[in-house]
Amino acid sequence: MTTWRIGPLALHALWLWAPIASGAYRGWPFAVALALVAVALAARFAEMLAARRLEWRRTSLDLPFALLGGLFLVQLVFGNRALLEWSLGPPPSGNDLHVAFPSPFLLLGTASPDQSARSFLLFVAYVAVYYLVVNFVDTRRDTERVLRTLVVGASLLATLGLIDYLSREAWLLPWRTDPYGSRLSGTFANADHFAAWLTMATLLGIGWQMSRLDDLPGAPSVREIATSRELREAAVRRYLPLVAIGVLMIATIFTLSRGGLIGLLSGLIALAALLGMCRRIHRGMLSIGALILVVLAYGAWIGFAPLLARVGVSPESAIDRLTQYAASLPMLRDFPLLGVGLGAYRDVYLRYQPLAHRPHEVYYPYAHNDILQLLLESGILGAALVAFAFWRVAADLVGAHVMGRTRCPVRGRELESDRRYDRQSLAVGTAALAGLVAITAHSALDFSLRIPANGFLAATLLGLATTSLHIRGQPGRERSIAARRHLHIAGRGWVPVAGSGLALALLVIGWGMLGARATHVDTRVDSVGWPTSLEDAEAILAVDPRHVTALQRRATARQQQAVAVWTSAAASRDTGDPTATARGLLGQGRQDLRTALLATPTNPNVHAQLAWLEAVDAEIADPARARVPPIALSHAARALVLAPENPGIYESVARLTVSRIDLSIPVAREAVRRDAARLGSLVQTYRTVGLTEAEWLALVPESAVDRLDLAIRLEDQRLFQESVTAYRAAAALAPRLEAPLYEWMLAQALARGGRAEAAQLELERALAADPTSPELHRALGEVLAQRGDPAALRSLRAAVAAAERVSSAPPPRNMPFHVATGRLASLLEKRATDLSSPVRYRRALARYLVDRAVWSEAVDELRGITRELPEDATARFLLGTALDGIGAADEALQEFRRAVDLAPRETRFRARLARHLWSHEGYVEAVAEWRTVKAQAPDDIDARLALAGALEKLGERFGAFTEYREVLELRPAHPEAVRGLARVRSGVRITP
Repeated sequence: MTTWRIGPLALHALWLWAPIASGAYRGWPFAVALALVAVALAARFAEMLAARRLEWRRTSLDLPFALLGGLFLVQLVFGNRALLEWSLGPPPSGNDLHVAFPSPFLLLGTASPDQSARSFLLFVAYVAVYYLVVNFVDTRRDTERVLRTLVVGASLLATLGLIDYLSREAWLLPWRTDPYGSRLSGTFANADHFAAWLTMATLLGIGWQMSRLDDLPGAPSVREIATSRELREAAVRRYLPLVAIGVLMIATIFTLSRGGLIGLLSGLIALAALLGMCRRIHRGMLSIGALILVVLAYGAWIGFAPLLARVGVSPESAIDRLTQYAASLPMLRDFPLLGVGLGAYRDVYLRYQPLAHRPHEVYYPYAHNDILQLLLESGILGAALVAFAFWRVAADLVGAHVMGRTRCPVRGRELESDRRYDRQSLAVGTAALAGLVAITAHSALDFSLRIPANGFLAATLLGLATTSLHIRGQPGRERSIAARRHLHIAGRGWVPVAGSGLALALLVIGWGMLGARATHVDTRVDSVGWPTSLEDAEAILAVDPRHVTALQRRATARQQQAVAVWTSAAASRDTGDPTATARGLLGQGRQDLRTALLATPTNPNVHAQLAWLEAVDAEIADPARARVPPIALSHAARALVLAPENPGIYESVARLTVSRIDLSIPVAREAVRRDAARLGSLVQTYRTVGLTEAEWLALVPESAVDRLDLAIRLEDQRLFQESVTAYRAAAALAPRLEAPLYEWMLAQALARGGRAEAAQLELERALAADPTSPELHRALGEVLAQRGDPAALRSLRAAVAAAERVSSAPPPRNMPFHVATGRLASLLEKRATDLSSPVRYRRALARYLVDRAVWSEAVDELRGITRELPEDATARFLLGTALDGIGAADEALQEFRRAVDLAPRETRFRARLARHLWSHEGYVEAVAEWRTVKAQAPDDIDARLALAGALEKLGERFGAFTEYREVLELRPAHPEAVRGLARVRSGVRITP
């Protein structure tokens, strides 16, 4: 097979392989795609060597591509030295957490040279595909082959994807690795990327269909087609691509991709506009329009509900994307000239990621806008070059060949008009341009061009548009009006040949290394998964020594080993000098983390981890000082600068500097400001330190709800005085409408702490502000009852009356307090969950009546509660107690049993049932219930003594002896247990 046939075959294989292999975005599929590009490029070079001349067909993108390639090479040459000097430099003179980010970076090449090198090689692969199409597709026959491969292959893949998607089983596409979701994604991992590929193929198919219709000499009528076999067969052949276009459109709908639909609509509008510019809107477009109507009708038949539901969430998604775009733009301020480096957005965005995007949970490797990301990664210079490339393409392909208003910038010396009149080539060229408009529109909403399958197809469309609009002449005698440059290989001509060969060899080597890395690293990561152990990290580092996550995992393992060696006495005997061994392990971990920073100096997580390692090393080296060294503080400060909205980093630094309260408390406060859920763990951390009341208040932002959250958590930690101080501070900052709620919280805490008088004062103050709140009346009644004040009954009755008045109001007016925020509502739920229920207040009244032995009124109140809430175990228990008080023993027993059935883990219910059974001669059942209470609450001394006494009275002295002895083991010298043990010992002979 001749070399000039190998090249086109490799290209056709690439067009089929990339979409089939999940977009060829990683692993060995990506390596195979690069290999196919290299084979095609080598075949083209061999073809020129065989012809003994180098040939270059000029295009409008020669200069823009050369300048962009030069810019990306400059980025690689400059590298990230400026960032490395900052991230790995010595600590600043001040022993604090203040480190400035040294922006703007005017001469920074890239934040991540490794990532930029990989992205540059992928960019060169896209450019290579473009030039291969320009050089290999010379005739209409070549164009027809390309269209047949792309459109037929795409429709076949879409058909198989639809069948598998509708059957929810990957039996036609068995190599698919991702499970099917609610959207069609074919062999791609992402439905939006599949939609982008389908959209370009659809528009290319439309161009193919129009080019086939334009070949028909004359327009036969329907009657002539129906009566002529030849015309019928010709019509079937000519309209066959419509089937493929219909399948592609239906598949695009099933992807439920908003970007895909926007891209398709943009492409169709662009196609109509281009054809209108050249006055070539003809009957071919009418057939396409009819097909679109059929597809829409089919979509309406199967139901647009999923698509409409997907579009329905667009406002929220749009706001989320716009938030990311706005957060990303400051990158251009800090890296104005050359940008952050091609492909390095993922390494820098952490510094700009807003709190709304949860930087402690979500990682954004892409900007979800290829146009914006390219601007940020290439800077002002790159943006100017991209604009220059767009202008050149528009001036050449649209201005000169579609509209005929400008001169072709790459034409030869022929005097033939630049404007294209051949309908076949014009249909293909305009459709390819429409496909480029579609992928551009989609790329403004996603990162589709970062997927090689989409990038290769976009480069192919650009190449097809270039060749189709530059070809002139009749079939079989086509020629391009673009100028060609030739260099015969003779004499000094071998010098550029050697240079071109060397450049090609270096490019192939670079692609080979990139492909080999993708094959080995991605395969190993897929087999190992996320490195969670030292073994996993070692397995990945064996094939990629600069894998950041694996380096972090190994450094963590080294640090854990070092701490274990240093703190273990056994380890110190085995290793001789535990300090030296531990510091050696920490040195290895330090080297791993510094290697990770060489690859990504802007990674805040690596800086935070290195800060901890340096602190541990300082403590092991000199335990007596126990101070955070300056080098640890500097890395902690860099972590904060590189992730200013990440609460996880703030919490980590706060824990690191806990020995420096002046540094730790402000950082902890910023962590709480960004994520209030972290307050609980921070309270536990500082509880062991022993903060003053002022320092506790400084732990949270100066707001009422934050101080209330602090107060609740301090109370849960049994720091009573500190919690009361926090409650008072929260009430002092509370808004006027919410003040009664904060004062109620304070009063409840005071009551739980035994300060009933102070609680009464707070509740009376709150009631003066809001006399209609049933909860304030209830709380005041219970506090008065605690103090033995008979006015408690009046307050509890007032609570019931107030609850009845507000219970019929709609939420939130049926609540006893004004609650303005969801966070305040969640804090309120920690203390009470049924504030809007009148039963809560009636139950409080009934409990008071039971406690005061007002049995008849208590029975009436509790019967009403149990009728309304028959599953209320507490009400059943209280009703049983009240019934027992009026002498209704059988009814009381029934209520006690129901209470136990409804709350089998509530030991006080079961213990009361046991006492009732015992007092009414249900001895066996009573003993069984006490045994259950003992099993549920082994530390319940009263239940154990009751069980021991029951066994003693039943004559089971050995059992009674055992129970008394167990009580003494729990509570030595307990008087009742001592007396009971003495009683049973005299009548029981104990053998050893």
